[in-house]
Amino acid sequence: MNPIETVGIVGLGKMGAAIATALVKKGTKVYGFDPNLKESPVKGVVLVKTLEAIRNESEVIVIAVKPNLVVPVLKEFSKPATFVSIAAGISFSQITENAPSGSLAVRVMPNLPLVAERGAFAYFCEDNAATNVEQLFYGMGTGIRVAKESLMDAVTGLSGSGPAYVLTFLQAMAEGGLQEGLSYEESLSLAMETIEGTLVYFRSLRKEDKNLHPMEVKNWVTSPGGTTIHGLDALERGGFSTAVRDAIHRATERSKELGKG
Repeated sequence: MNPIETVGIVGLGKMGAAIATALVKKGTKVYGFDPNLKESPVKGVVLVKTLEAIRNESEVIVIAVKPNLVVPVLKEFSKPATFVSIAAGISFSQITENAPSGSLAVRVMPNLPLVAERGAFAYFCEDNAATNVEQLFYGMGTGIRVAKESLMDAVTGLSGSGPAYVLTFLQAMAEGGLQEGLSYEESLSLAMETIEGTLVYFRSLRKEDKNLHPMEVKNWVTSPGGTTIHGLDALERGGFSTAVRDAIHRATERSKELGKG
């Protein structure tokens, strides 16, 4: 796959900077525009002073500003380009209607682990822009192209917001160990390795059996009357599974609300 050689990023906050970092790692020339910054937060990114400079220097332009700023930013461009919006709730039609005529539009929802080449992202676009997305995010993680744009809100609630859920669970595990007498660093180290190791193990099992369900593997470490079943019982009495599903649902609904302005 031929890589995109130059990318412009408008907005170098957490997500914009994360994408910039991942692109620089791949050897992509990255130009950034952010009126709130005097210097780039990412080494290797060339900070420019105008949106016109971003347009002139870049094959693809990533719009990484807050949702309420996406439309005003797009309206500032006068020449067509390939625009990739990562804003939650901003629809494909809002991008196409406000970008210069003749532009290609893509709606993407990535997440922060793409910096470590383990991101999860989904995108919606017309066929003629799909290659641009694949080239842009190549090597950053796992991506899917959704058939219906309405599913982008669910992606936002699941994988876009997901790292925060996982980190909250990680902290809770570490605090649980601390409560039982381990030091915080000991607890955090064990919790991180347990979460990461379990996922690596389950992924390896899924390579052999793609129909394998997480609950099947859970049962392998849940013996009658043992420690694990008592721990799982406490999780369910606390509403763990329902709370996780509710979190994804609420985040999905919020994504829809953002799209309505």
